[in-house]
Amino acid sequence: MNTRKKSLRFIKQIISLCMSVSLLLMCALPAAAADDDPYLPPGGAEWNKLKELVINDFAYGSGNTVTDETYQGKVAKKIANNDSWGANYTLNGWQTLDISPYENGTLEFDAIGAVGGETFSVGFVDVVPERLVNGEFYKDNDTTPHQTSEEALASLPQSLTTEWKHYSIPLKNIFNANSIFHSSSVQMLRFKGSTFPTTFWLSNIVIKSPDKAASYAPIKVNQVGYPLIGEKYAMVSGYYNELTAMPGTPFQVKNASDMSIAYSGALSLVTAYDVSSGEKVLKADFSGLTKSGKYVLTVDGVAQPSIAFQIGDGSIYSTLLKDVQKFFYFQRANEDLLAKHAGIFARTGDHKEDYNLPFQSNPTITKDVGGGWWDAGDLGKYVTVGATAVSDLLWAYESFPSQFQDHSLNIPESGNGIPDLLDEIKVETDFILKMQDEATGGFYAFVIRDKQPNRFIMDGTASNRLIPTFHTGAAVGALAHAYIVMKNVPGLTGYAETLKAAAIRGWNYLVQHPEFIPQPDGPYNSSSDVNDRFYAAATLYRATGEQVYSNYVVANYLNFASAFEEETFSHNIGSLHRIGFYHYMMGGQPNAAVKTWFTDKFIQWRNLIINANLNKAVWRNATLNDFYWGANSNAAGVPVGLAIGSRILGLDNEDVRKVAAGNLNYLLGINPLQMSYITGHGERRVTKTIHEIYSADYLLEMPSGYMPGGPNNNGRYTFSGKAYNGSGIDWETNEQALNYNSPLTYLVALLSQSNEATIQLEAEQAGLSGGVQVNTNHPGYTGSGFLDGFWNFGGTAT
Repeated sequence: MNTRKKSLRFIKQIISLCMSVSLLLMCALPAAAADDDPYLPPGGAEWNKLKELVINDFAYGSGNTVTDETYQGKVAKKIANNDSWGANYTLNGWQTLDISPYENGTLEFDAIGAVGGETFSVGFVDVVPERLVNGEFYKDNDTTPHQTSEEALASLPQSLTTEWKHYSIPLKNIFNANSIFHSSSVQMLRFKGSTFPTTFWLSNIVIKSPDKAASYAPIKVNQVGYPLIGEKYAMVSGYYNELTAMPGTPFQVKNASDMSIAYSGALSLVTAYDVSSGEKVLKADFSGLTKSGKYVLTVDGVAQPSIAFQIGDGSIYSTLLKDVQKFFYFQRANEDLLAKHAGIFARTGDHKEDYNLPFQSNPTITKDVGGGWWDAGDLGKYVTVGATAVSDLLWAYESFPSQFQDHSLNIPESGNGIPDLLDEIKVETDFILKMQDEATGGFYAFVIRDKQPNRFIMDGTASNRLIPTFHTGAAVGALAHAYIVMKNVPGLTGYAETLKAAAIRGWNYLVQHPEFIPQPDGPYNSSSDVNDRFYAAATLYRATGEQVYSNYVVANYLNFASAFEEETFSHNIGSLHRIGFYHYMMGGQPNAAVKTWFTDKFIQWRNLIINANLNKAVWRNATLNDFYWGANSNAAGVPVGLAIGSRILGLDNEDVRKVAAGNLNYLLGINPLQMSYITGHGERRVTKTIHEIYSADYLLEMPSGYMPGGPNNNGRYTFSGKAYNGSGIDWETNEQALNYNSPLTYLVALLSQSNEATIQLEAEQAGLSGGVQVNTNHPGYTGSGFLDGFWNFGGTAT
């Protein structure tokens, strides 16, 4: 009896122990989701696994002949070596790729030898600008000592046979072969050997890993901060089986100084599964906190607080606004930047030959095309890009003039009585003027980025000289807009007349050439000039009031109906027709039918944009789930297009501001990467982009205010919203451009302004309501009147 009781007691103890172990395991391991779990991602248990990287793109060989061949039933590369040899494949075009997340994975391939016994080394080659080794910049002795390449190779574990054999090499074996190799910046896969002659075949090359795509710190905030008035929120995100927070989980906003609670609330659900990040996303709304200060946000069950952020008036963005403008100064071409203006980024101007540069069509003829702005990270100069940037910046000045003062940017022109932004714009309009052909009035396309002797004004060949109509249309519109803004600015009135005359000459070139004339092959090419011609005519109508330009608009406006059906786009290079409508509506007597049609279409588009940004976009980015080359530019640009049109029609309201704030929040850290995409701003931020100058200055960071294009999934990433490669050799995600920072300048100015009167509208005849009135007392009055009062929601002008 006692034995039986002891046995039962022992069995109960075993059962209790098993239950305890089970509970411990349940706590320690992610729980498996039930089939009806609303947070269960599509794609099964490996939904967040790193993508297999198939490597097919052969780059070049040395000491061998490499051909495509089907050999013993497999499509392969035949490598026939006749010297010490190498065979190289690119992983991401000629860009680099971060393969460090694959550290637990393998490089796999099939190989076969012609006679058996062949062997070689295999591994990767990196390319790293400004490589740091033991705290010092590492250089080599070639023409680009700042940019170095290192290889990391491992030996083939077994020699080849005369039958196809599969090889699997742990990536750690390769990564650890060279202590200064950067697996985060890999350009090529390399097969290498010193035995010859040998012949072998390679097939099915792939990188595999059990690792999952990274998930970043759960609490995502605007790392610069939030204005006192308006919506304030953070996103809380993570993989469903890792992030314990749920709708209703408490959060706290705490004073950063002493961690005392300033505001508390509960999380709400944004989406159970976000396709762009692979995560569930929740929202912590603390709009009710209206006290200035420095704060962090905490969430119950999340170990780490957020990055610290500010709440304050519009001045919290004052440094940001200065920096995103001064970007253009740091992009000045050919000019020496002095230390008193550029600080540690002072430099001697590059490519001063631009002041006497030959034409592509006839290098014996030269022209002064010096000055202007470098387009992006390379040292080319493009009319259509510069014109697009000039347009955005002029709208920013028109809309928020008090945000742009003299003495604000510390540029060489500061103190001349002209707002620094207008001085900076003039640097580019001076260049655009130089790109005008004296004989025809058309505008050349671009100055190629190459070095001498291959650096030219690109105008085609002697037998096929090209002065492109779409570059000309963009230049005409930008110069006409600059005339509108500058004509009544003391110190710029005479210059403004020069701008107008050049714009009219450019238009006459378009009239004389109704056919499409392309540019010489190169970046920013286009197959149409329809949008640019419309933009040019509409802006000239606003500038001059002449009926010929209005007639063009009236004859063509119906062709642009589809532009008002796009819920993720406003305007950009080659797509300034919507901006043309804005100019036309601000002209003296726009056609009544055009006004009615545009008003209806704009309201339709406005509703689409507001709904997409406020109700459909998980991260409040205007591009929704679309991540492509330069997407950050449109995250800035869409709210700009929305704001300008809304202000013109008297529809500016809190929704417009929410769209703007949501996109700036996205750019400053409320995104899947928890990354501020603007250099110099935010604790977790971009520090270097791809840039010929700033990738070779041996400084750890570049000037503040640069914004790269951001995530762009080219098929190498599991989740598109995380498809950003912070490499100095990646122009598809990590390069800035003029037309990225120009809408960003407007966006920051919009959110910096406080109770400022909105855009000044010229209108000779208007039906007014809701407090809108004609005011002839504004600086810049031209005799047709300005409309005031659009900041009173409900006011209209027709």
